[in-house]
Amino acid sequence: MNKILVIRNDRLGDLMLILPALKIIKSSIPDIQIDCLVDKNYKDISILSNDIDNVFVDVGSSVNILNQEYNYSISFFSTFTIGYNLWKANIKNRYAPSTKLVQFFYNKTIKQNRSKSLKPEYEYNNDLVRYFLVDNGFQVVEANGPYIKIENKNEKRNNAKKIIFIHPFTGGSSKTLSEDDFIKLCIDLDRLCSYKFILHCDIYDYDKCLLMKNRVPQLDIDVIKPTNQLTQMFSNINQCDLFISGSTGPLHVAGSLNKKTVAFYPSKKSSTSLRWATINDKSNRLAYEDSGTDDKYIKIDMCRIANEIYNKLLK
Repeated sequence: MNKILVIRNDRLGDLMLILPALKIIKSSIPDIQIDCLVDKNYKDISILSNDIDNVFVDVGSSVNILNQEYNYSISFFSTFTIGYNLWKANIKNRYAPSTKLVQFFYNKTIKQNRSKSLKPEYEYNNDLVRYFLVDNGFQVVEANGPYIKIENKNEKRNNAKKIIFIHPFTGGSSKTLSEDDFIKLCIDLDRLCSYKFILHCDIYDYDKCLLMKNRVPQLDIDVIKPTNQLTQMFSNINQCDLFISGSTGPLHVAGSLNKKTVAFYPSKKSSTSLRWATINDKSNRLAYEDSGTDDKYIKIDMCRIANEIYNKLLK
């Protein structure tokens, strides 16, 4: 059996964006074993993914992993240490984007210029996988989702109201709307139709979400119970009809579940709505970019987007 080690051991959103690439590998080489090196917080991704066979947690050393005798490795993300360990393990075919000095450790690289943000990140990942397949004589079999195996609880729900998840904070990883603008958006949507709103957050933002909830007693709104369990997070997000957020990990979780999403992006070239597009169907997503008029928060034309969201995703 062919065995491949894939590496994406940084953030949750980035991990979600390699799922289409892994689907292409599995579709093109059905009997291949895909092992994935991930951050310790996301070790349960193999339980959820249709295409990851085994997971190894990055604990700062790849020695145990590299004793597995892999035919190939693909580094969707690489540090100097990872590149060195893959080279030291003498994996015959080591694939990665050509990126600065670390590419020295890889013998199979392609120039992608990801920083130019000319296409979605997941498409850069797909291109890297296509290069790997063609280079080894495999026919490329394109594939679409589903990427995640999870029960669809919406089919069993009796609640007549549609459920909208709002993820108002990003943990400092990126700008997002202000609390006031998120609240205004909820009020404007609720005027168009009555919805159940859930404020989604991690434990560090839970108290802030409680304060937000108390500001709008006129809405049917609750705060999620935060969880550190990846499978529970997926199960929670799987309950929603629409997920609204800045560019953050849970947004990409919603995308991997093919939920309808509304995303707000900074205006920086490295953070555009094109570069960090979600992997749900294009018909299931709306994206808005910052006007750049505020240093702290994303500012957009709030007057029009509630109607746009309603007409395109909720009607």
